[in-house]
Amino acid sequence: MASNLNPANAITATRFLTLPPFVWAIHHGYYQLAAVAIIVCGLLDLVDGAVARLFNCITPFGAVFDALADGFCYGFFMLVLVGYGWVPWPPVALIILMGVANTWLRAIYARRAGKTVNYRSFAMERCVAFAAYLGGFGASGYMVDYFYWTFVAMMALSLVHDAKRMAIDPVEADDDERDAGAPVAVVA
Repeated sequence: MASNLNPANAITATRFLTLPPFVWAIHHGYYQLAAVAIIVCGLLDLVDGAVARLFNCITPFGAVFDALADGFCYGFFMLVLVGYGWVPWPPVALIILMGVANTWLRAIYARRAGKTVNYRSFAMERCVAFAAYLGGFGASGYMVDYFYWTFVAMMALSLVHDAKRMAIDPVEADDDERDAGAPVAVVA
């Protein structure tokens, strides 16, 4: 297994360096620079997975670290935008609550799997991508109410769909377990 100290996790950690310039740009009213910080964070999110595959340094920690970095960075962007009054607070509060619920369900799934594992959800991956757009929409003031409330509906549907799969359905075997024919450990 690859070490957790690898190029992909370094790129994931680098995403946190976009947060201070974002706050500075918002504080000084430079919405273009704020949008650039969000774009850089999103591009780093795209690159870290490709680097992990390229250098064969995929780890369970890296998968969970990437998911946590997504939630923290995009949630931070939204909270700062709320703090400066650039976006409405009610949808952001709901988004943050659903993000916490999603994290809790992922923890339940990992406990049921009996190991560090990142629950893979196509729908929630799309929500994360849309969350990056939300920051840009909020920084530019483009149809903010519409997009934030639309996101609340999208995320709620994804969360309801994934909740059953994470908390109730049998834990899926990962590729290594399928290849080895090993049974999947299910912890109640």
